[in-house]
This record gives sequence, C-alpha cells and structure tokens, in this order.
Amino acid sequence: MDVFEREQAFSDKFDCSFPYRNLGEAAALIEEARSISANAAFCVLYQIACPPSSAEISRETQQELLTMWVDSAASPLAASIVIFARHVFNGGVVTTEEALALMHQVAAADGQYAALAVVSHLAYEGLEGDEFDMIDILESVRPTLKRILHA
Repeated sequence: MDVFEREQAFSDKFDCSFPYRNLGEAAALIEEARSISANAAFCVLYQIACPPSSAEISRETQQELLTMWVDSAASPLAASIVIFARHVFNGGVVTTEEALALMHQVAAADGQYAALAVVSHLAYEGLEGDEFDMIDILESVRPTLKRILHA
C-alpha cells in the first residue's frame, strides 16, 4: 500500500467520527497520523479545525486538541498554520492578503492537500471581506495546485 492509500485508509477511520470528547483516542490518532505522513497529520488537523456542527465541541476543547496536535507536528508548515488557526479560533479576522500568503506557502509544499484544506476552511471562517474575495484567492492558487497535482 503506497502512502496515498495509507492516508486515505487512515482518514476514512475517523471521517465524521473524530473522538473530540476522548482526548486519549484523539492523541492516538494524532500519533498514528504522524507515523504515516505530514498530509495524514493535516487530515487530523482538518478534523480539529473544522468539526461538524453535530460535534458541539467548545473552543477550549478545540484549542486543547490543537495544542496536542502541534506538540507532535513535524511539518515545517505546522507552526504558521497553527498560528493562523489560533487566530481564527480566537475570533480574529483574516485579510485576503494573509490567506493568500499562507495558501501559496502551503501550495508550494509537495502533497500537502489536507493542509491546504485546513487553511482554506479557516480563511473562510475568519474572512474579513466578503466571500467573493476568498473565491478570488482560491482561483489564484488553482494553477499552482493543478501543476502540483499533475506533476
């Protein structure tokens, strides 16, 4: 099984069923993700940053999960994405320039599709302007992504 298949199988284990209220299980998933790949780790971060409304987790729990995640993160992208996440979690607004800069940084990293999903979601959540600004940002990043995906 190649890395992509391992990432997919891992992600399927907890998609829509992440153990938000069981920190021990969450920690185990974080460590398992780290053993697979940076992209798998960002799959976990996506679940932390973008919980379904049915999860009804508090911002405090979300922050605690984020801290657990960053404490084991090995990706060079982790620090800047966690700073961005904490900013949004704390009610901060995101300018289109900030979102664009981070999206370009992530898009330049090979195979970090889940990281880009995290940043995209957080950018929408903390958007300063209207959603059309974010659509413009995503469209500006799309050629880079197409080049990466088809390389």
